[in-house]
Amino acid sequence: MHTWWVVLGLGGAGASLGILLVQVLFWQRLRRVDGDPVGILTQGVAVAWVGVPLCALHVTLFLLLTQLDQPGWWLGGVATVLSVPIRRLLNLKAISVVLRRVGYEHGPVVDRDGVRVDQQPYWALVRSWYRHEYSGKAVADVVAIKLIGLLVHLMLWPLAALGAQASHVLMCQDPCDALGHSTDGHERPGDAFRALGSPYVRFAAGDLR
Repeated sequence: MHTWWVVLGLGGAGASLGILLVQVLFWQRLRRVDGDPVGILTQGVAVAWVGVPLCALHVTLFLLLTQLDQPGWWLGGVATVLSVPIRRLLNLKAISVVLRRVGYEHGPVVDRDGVRVDQQPYWALVRSWYRHEYSGKAVADVVAIKLIGLLVHLMLWPLAALGAQASHVLMCQDPCDALGHSTDGHERPGDAFRALGSPYVRFAAGDLR
């Protein structure tokens, strides 16, 4: 049985590193082609703020699984559940960095209160996002979906962790995905941001902080 846990742990760690490698290679390819300045900037920010930290967390959890066997499985599940708000904080940090450097042809990105996101301090953005996430229309549905998601994270944490690592690097690059809420009352979360038009780089991508 121990062999199974070792195989699962090493396989999961390898998969997590592989996801990060693909993300970095994609960013490097964008830089070589040099035809998408917005993509170069947003992918770099996403990898730095979301891809690398999530990979480090997941590799650690998978390696613990090789040492702790079944207790490591439940430890990984609990840690993955607890990492859900951490992922959100990383996502919001990435989009806050992106929006300080990327503009949109039809105006700045604003939250549901009409406040410009690129001018908000990071923790003000965090408070605003959580307040809007749990207020508005169909809040009960949002909470129910999140509870189901947490159960999936607990019971099937290797799949949930690897899926989140792959998807969150994409999600944090676009205000539709990073800032949209099901409680906004639109057909899809983030619909209010879809009318912003094409993005363009306002400032060069030097420091990713």
